Amino acid sequence: MIRRYTAIIAFAFLCLGVQAQSSQELLSKVENNNLSLKALQQQIEADSQSNLASAALTDPSVEFGYLFGLEGMNKHTLSVRQSFDFGAISGARKTAALTRNELLTLEYRAARRDVLTRARTLLAEITYYNALIEEYSIRLDYARQVEQAYRTGCEQGEFSILDLRKASVSLAEAEGLLELAQVERYALVSELAALNGGEEIEVLAKSQEKVMIPGNFEDWVQSADGSSVLQYVSKQVSLSEQQLKLTRNETMPNITIGYMEEVLPIEAFRGPTIGVSIPLWSSSRKVSSAKAKVQAAKAQQKSVYAEFYAQAKALYNKALRLGETSAKYNALTAPEESLRDLKTALDAGEISLIDYIAELSFYYDTRELALRTERDYLIAVAELKALEM
Repeated sequence: MIRRYTAIIAFAFLCLGVQAQSSQELLSKVENNNLSLKALQQQIEADSQSNLASAALTDPSVEFGYLFGLEGMNKHTLSVRQSFDFGAISGARKTAALTRNELLTLEYRAARRDVLTRARTLLAEITYYNALIEEYSIRLDYARQVEQAYRTGCEQGEFSILDLRKASVSLAEAEGLLELAQVERYALVSELAALNGGEEIEVLAKSQEKVMIPGNFEDWVQSADGSSVLQYVSKQVSLSEQQLKLTRNETMPNITIGYMEEVLPIEAFRGPTIGVSIPLWSSSRKVSSAKAKVQAAKAQQKSVYAEFYAQAKALYNKALRLGETSAKYNALTAPEESLRDLKTALDAGEISLIDYIAELSFYYDTRELALRTERDYLIAVAELKALEM
């Protein structure tokens, strides 16, 4: 597989010294603690054993009889039989069972993919809200300072009651936005805890980790050939072909070999037995059905490959554009400098309260858009990575 990764978008990893674990470590923790994956693993182990058991020869049969006759002429019989079918003898049934077990493994990989993709998305969302809460906290601090200044000025007759009301509305809006962001973050943290087996994970990062995606789509497609989705449909084709071979073997006669004896008071009969079971009535239809299933599996494989390619290309282009847009927005917003400049201009009387609130609103809209775009980029990357798993 070709794995030539080129960095097209890089975000600085600024954890402010409080993020003790990387996202990969957190994802490993979720994988180990997720209760659904644990239950599925146990179910797969049980199903795997069942598949192997079904591939074995039929159990031997033993029959004993004691028959009562006239005048003490009783006799007893003993019969031991073992059947041999060509499906088991040729190994076709065991091969099919092993392929079913491989499909079970791929089902687990698909479930693992879904859990980890959701966990990646939640980490991006929580990090986004961590940054948003920090932004809103700064905004609230400035809003309180402005409201207090205008309240004092209003009491001293420097500002009108309308100016005070505008400052109070701005303060209330800042308080509401912060509270809503905290509520959203709590819900996301709770969902992440549920994925982690009920154990809460502390996510304190306020900016996203450095992320790279392939610089060329075709290179990435070649590197994604290990996808559980693609491997699953490929295994289904293999299984259908093995089932066809098994069905053909099952049209062969089954042989039963055994030993039998009849013991009478004055004589006894003992010796080997052999029997043949010939499937006549439905064998041709079973073979035709197995052939049709092979063709259906191959058609399904083509369909899934085409859908996979189209979905991958759409996600790749989405991630590429979001990454470029996010980089532009991040370059336009510098939180501390912008806020300080606005506050200084307001304190110096260079701008009115209306202008200050308008500029502040414009700044926050741009800053929130930058954070959202960064988050959406990482979610798109998580969905893209899911196609590789």
